[in-house]
Amino acid sequence: MMRTQLENNTLTLFLEGHIDSGNASLVEQEIFAAVEGMPDAELTVDAEGLEYISSAGLRVLMKLKKQSGKQIKVINVSPQVWEIFEITGFVVLFDVHKRIRKISIEGCELIGKGATASVYRMAPDTIVKVYREDRDIKMIEDERVRAKAAFLKGVPSAISFDIVKVGNCYGTVYELLDAEVLGQIIKKDRANLRHYITSFAREIRSLHQIEVEPGEFTDIRRLFLGWMDRLTGLVGTQEEIDTLKQMFEIMPERHTFLHGDCHTENVMLQNGEFQFIDLATSGMGHPVIDLTSMALIYKLSAMSDHYEEISKTSSQLQGFSRDEALFIWDTFLKAYLDTEDPEYIKKAERQVVAYSALRFLFTAFTVPGLISKKELMEMKAIALDYCRNIEPLCF
Repeated sequence: MMRTQLENNTLTLFLEGHIDSGNASLVEQEIFAAVEGMPDAELTVDAEGLEYISSAGLRVLMKLKKQSGKQIKVINVSPQVWEIFEITGFVVLFDVHKRIRKISIEGCELIGKGATASVYRMAPDTIVKVYREDRDIKMIEDERVRAKAAFLKGVPSAISFDIVKVGNCYGTVYELLDAEVLGQIIKKDRANLRHYITSFAREIRSLHQIEVEPGEFTDIRRLFLGWMDRLTGLVGTQEEIDTLKQMFEIMPERHTFLHGDCHTENVMLQNGEFQFIDLATSGMGHPVIDLTSMALIYKLSAMSDHYEEISKTSSQLQGFSRDEALFIWDTFLKAYLDTEDPEYIKKAERQVVAYSALRFLFTAFTVPGLISKKELMEMKAIALDYCRNIEPLCF
């Protein structure tokens, strides 16, 4: 008897063993008996126990799709069954997902770490980015879609070829031969710190020359503007949040490609070329949004009275003094703006710092508990101070 499960209005049908001409008719009877009387339920087929399916079995699933009139998700498909689905074109007609491979990172070298994920070297030509346990598989699948779209637009990005499970966490696997996270490189080769940061800034500026069509990527300005009301009562009064909204309301609409979380731990250097990873928050908008990550890490941290404490827990800052953090930020901003004009740099920095502080406030609900109330209030004060003399963005 076929095993089924009904949860959150989704009926899951568990297929097992071999399905061929000898038992396809019996499987069909069991499937249609299970879905009878549930016309509103979404349908998912769990193929984890399925070892083989013939054309007779595929016709049963096609009949189910036709009679239900619904898109059917097929999950936990083994490589052997996936090959059958792919050859027959089944992957185009159904929403098919491969079985998630389980791996261990025991003994693997940690080569990078951020707020939401850590990067490990699995083999000489392979790395895995392991996300925090609260990051679900949908977010990771979305990142793969965004990374592919970005790659097709000319973004130098590493494409993940597999999603894996590492304990209770999900991860993405990349093929990156002789690649190293920029953040780790600059710590080991301080003599060339200026060169690496300047090259990185120029790469970001080049990235911002890529234009995308509306609808291809998320409009980050509109997204953030929609998030603002969620801050009311969480980090400020309605009056304060309305004041802060002005920063996004006056921001010009742009079709510029944005990485979304652009810093030294989310780019790798491979044979002298930059390869961006972690495109989960990529989109389009004004370039100031992409500069906020570097400003948060190296400028705002250095402005804090608690820099020593912050640098101990930040993978990007560990080992860097306050002066070195400021040097990285100053070098990055000057190279990105491509100018030595002190007044222009000062104006641009004021604007980037203000938007960084405002973006920081979103962690209150995107990563609850990560940032203290005191730090959130300090960031709010910086953003509100800017709003007293708000001005059009200068770049």
